[in-house]
Amino acid sequence: MTPSVSVIVPVRNAAGDLPRLLAALTALDWPGDRLQILIVDNGSTDGSREAAAAAGVRVLEERKRGAYAARNRGLTEATGSWVAFTDADCAPRPDWLRRLLADPIPDEVGAIAGEVAALETTTPVQRFVEARGLMKHAVTLPHKSLPGFSTANVAVRRDVLAGLGGFRDDVLYFGDMELAWRMQIETGLGVAFRPDAVVLHRHRRDRAALWRQGVQHGRGVAFMKDTYPDRYRIHAREQMTRLAGIGAASTRGWRDPLYLALWYGGMTWGYLRGPARVGAVEESR
Repeated sequence: MTPSVSVIVPVRNAAGDLPRLLAALTALDWPGDRLQILIVDNGSTDGSREAAAAAGVRVLEERKRGAYAARNRGLTEATGSWVAFTDADCAPRPDWLRRLLADPIPDEVGAIAGEVAALETTTPVQRFVEARGLMKHAVTLPHKSLPGFSTANVAVRRDVLAGLGGFRDDVLYFGDMELAWRMQIETGLGVAFRPDAVVLHRHRRDRAALWRQGVQHGRGVAFMKDTYPDRYRIHAREQMTRLAGIGAASTRGWRDPLYLALWYGGMTWGYLRGPARVGAVEESR
């Protein structure tokens, strides 16, 4: 039997991205009576909430700042046996859910991640992000001691989410990785990867945005290191490999090493700043 699915998308000042997202969600190849779409507005001031409501989808509101708080608000209204997550700057392909939740799904799997690919490669920075796989689950899932998924493209069993109490909503970054690790540690359930279930993501377009994203990732790393000090380890060899990668990139022109330096420099600065807690000033996207 086709499982019921609730798709939750947090939104904050995303009016420019919403038409594309909503068109993609309404074009999903999934039975309408088994699909629930929940847009959760997180304090938009650009008309995002009104635009989503005008498109005919259900819109919820969450006053507490942060995408994870917004996702938790969506969970309170989710009715599907699976809860799928994506973001406002994404566009799932029509067969996304059909491939993500295709039978068989082993009982020991609690979450299924799909692949994240470039929506556009218009700028040099976007081409760099796609070539380096900075957003790809094929690169990030096996990166540390436990797989950590991104909410750009993942589905989680609703009963598992309920048992875990949802996302940590006291942080701004890497709450999705933390949920993935907590699920595996506390329940023993695993994360499956289905690379043919694709969500297209609008990568950051310029160098300033790449730096900010690097800072955000670094602050997320600091949060994971604080939360799982015995499991989330930062190895000197890994850092040396990154530095060597910057040097090797110079053979491909000046842009690649510059962008790598921005990315890893931003991550380092973010890590030194520490976890980004809700209530602090958030870096602009």
